[in-house]
Amino acid sequence: MPSSLKLLYFFLLGSLAASVTAVEPDAQSIMKQVLGQEGQYPYIYEEQSMILIDKAGNRDVRNTRRYIRVDASGKVNVLLVFDSPEEVRGVALLASRHNDDAIQAGIYLPAFEDRMISSEGESSSDRFLGTDFSVFDLKPERYDDFTYTRLEDEVIDKVSYYSIEARPIDNTILKQSGYAKRIHTISKEDLLIFRTRYFNRHGRHIKTLTQHEFKQYGNAFWKPDMILMDNLAEQHKTLIKTRERIFSPDYVPPKMFSRQWLFNHNHMASTVQHIFDNTLTPDKPVQANDD
Repeated sequence: MPSSLKLLYFFLLGSLAASVTAVEPDAQSIMKQVLGQEGQYPYIYEEQSMILIDKAGNRDVRNTRRYIRVDASGKVNVLLVFDSPEEVRGVALLASRHNDDAIQAGIYLPAFEDRMISSEGESSSDRFLGTDFSVFDLKPERYDDFTYTRLEDEVIDKVSYYSIEARPIDNTILKQSGYAKRIHTISKEDLLIFRTRYFNRHGRHIKTLTQHEFKQYGNAFWKPDMILMDNLAEQHKTLIKTRERIFSPDYVPPKMFSRQWLFNHNHMASTVQHIFDNTLTPDKPVQANDD
C-alpha cells in the first residue's frame, strides 16, 4: 500500500475512533433521559404496603395510598394517606412545590381536627412519621435542582452501570434535601436507577435506596414495584411494596390536594371511588406490560 494511502487509512481510523468516543453520553444527557421517563405520566395513583424494620428485625406494617399530580404549570403535588393500622388511619402528608419555590408540606392528624403540623424548609429533610424517607425523598427528582457529574462506571454481577453524582444547585436545595450529594447507579441498558446512595453535609454515607421488581408501562416507561431505604445511620429500614398503580388524572383530581379536603375527611374513604362525581367516568388506566 502506498505511504499516502496508509496515512489516509490511519487518519480515517483515528477519526472514527474519535467519533465513537465523542458520542459517549455525559451526566446531563443521561439524567435527562432517566428523569424524562417520569414526565410521561404526570398523574399517578398507588396503593402500597410500607414495612418498617428496626435493627432487631422487628417489623411494623402500614398500608398507604399515594397520589402524585404534576399540573401544566409544573407544580408538583403529593398526597400520602395512611389506611392502617388503626392507630395511624387517616394520617396524611400533603406536599407541593411550584417551580423554584420551597417545598410546602404539612402532616394531618385526624385528632387535630382542622389543623396541620407544618413540615417545611429544613424539616423537609427529616424522617417522615418513623419511616426512613423524608418529605424531600417522596417527591419526584427535578433535573434543574442539581448539577450532575459522571463518575467511573460500575460493574455489579457482570452488569455495567453508569455512576452519576448529583449535587444541589444551591443552598436552598441543600437545606431542603439535607444531602450534600447523592450517587445514582443507573443501568446502561434501560436507564433505570438501580441504587441511590445519600451523603450528608459532612460527606458521610447515611442512606442507600435500592429499587426492585421493575414493571413496564407503555413502550418505554418503567416503575419499581418494590423499593428499600436502608438507613445506615439509624440502623433502620423501610420497605415499600406497590400493590396497584394507575396512571390517570381522574384518580388524582386537583381538589384532593388541599387542606380543606383533608379536614373534611374525604381521604379516609376505603376506596378511591369517592373522588368521582356522578357525571365523571374515570379514564381507562394504563395497564402494565407483563411480556
